[in-house]
Amino acid sequence: MLPDMSLEEAVAKGPYDAVVLPGGLKGAENIAQSATVKSLLEEQEKAGRVIGAICAAPAVSLAGIGIGQGKKMTCYPSLKDKLTGSGKHTFVDEKVVVDGQFITSQGPGTAFDFGLALVEKLEGSEKRASTAKAMLLQ
Repeated sequence: MLPDMSLEEAVAKGPYDAVVLPGGLKGAENIAQSATVKSLLEEQEKAGRVIGAICAAPAVSLAGIGIGQGKKMTCYPSLKDKLTGSGKHTFVDEKVVVDGQFITSQGPGTAFDFGLALVEKLEGSEKRASTAKAMLLQ
């Protein structure tokens, strides 16, 4: 897979209504080490725009760089201690957790629920319902 543009080019085209981090431990670790992503997420959080993260990303990327402090979040269950380790995030054992501008989810099996929560946050409950119906999820 090849990106359409570099991360720096994408950031320059912002701001974005939502920034969503993918799952996967190695990728989440790489994201947490990126000064560019950290800056993007800090700006996104400060502006009150949506931040989504699934699987390892809430615990490793968001909590790892101090984003979403004081928020309730979920993540891949085996990473719960990494999410709560700083004492600044609260783990909730649910498929999807929405706390203000933050939407987090547990992993691959919760991806449809996560996607629908993002649709609802950005486009409203009617759009969520029509999307779920079109995807045969209702």
